[in-house]
Amino acid sequence: MIIHNGNIVIIVFLFLFENVPIYAGKHFRIFGGSETSIEKHPWMVSLQDSSRGHLCGGSLINDDTVLTAAHCIIGDPDSLYLVAGTSRWADKSSTLKIKNITVHEKWSQDGKNGYDIAIIKLAEKVKFSKKIKTILLPEQDTKVPVGTALVVAGWGYIGPNGPRSDVLKEATVSVTGSDSERLIYTWNKKSGVCSHDSGGPLELSGTLVGIVSFGPQCGEYSRSAGYTNVAFFHGWIKEILESYE
Repeated sequence: MIIHNGNIVIIVFLFLFENVPIYAGKHFRIFGGSETSIEKHPWMVSLQDSSRGHLCGGSLINDDTVLTAAHCIIGDPDSLYLVAGTSRWADKSSTLKIKNITVHEKWSQDGKNGYDIAIIKLAEKVKFSKKIKTILLPEQDTKVPVGTALVVAGWGYIGPNGPRSDVLKEATVSVTGSDSERLIYTWNKKSGVCSHDSGGPLELSGTLVGIVSFGPQCGEYSRSAGYTNVAFFHGWIKEILESYE
């Protein structure tokens, strides 16, 4: 598999930093929230590794393309694949092979510069069903007002120390603001995102507002969680999709 970083072709082996709590190495996921179904989030996919299983979430934006977080592209890229159309990430009945991955050229491993976005090109087009559909992209530079209620989904622990649920979960969070055009922040005092939710969707009425990027330790909600602002990257996404044609 080839991974692209801007116009440069590279093979990426990323290391996980303990001071970035939401990254995929800590094996926590959505805390609080409630169980949901893939029918409510049919664009949701699980990015997996052949030896470690579920790593991150992702969102299907057309019949052969997924958006996720750049920091989710870890380890041997040839061992990565996607699972779609299921509420349980361990259900491998619909496994999708990956053809190419493009990581934003300005992304840095400290994870907080707001370029935490990657595009995954599938080897084959998916077959749509009630469990596999695409999510809409926002228009360029769309603004989401502070206080707006959004939904985030992922596969998660039912508490900070487990046990882990294999069933898709969702939580409602509110926009608290942004310190750049590239990032959106949200908060909820009872639920939120944790590691392995990374790459998953922040949704508003079937539109992909953000991509889970970073946040506090699971269950510690004195600080907001950060998401890549998809609207800011509308032009970049379009450019990459055109390059795949």
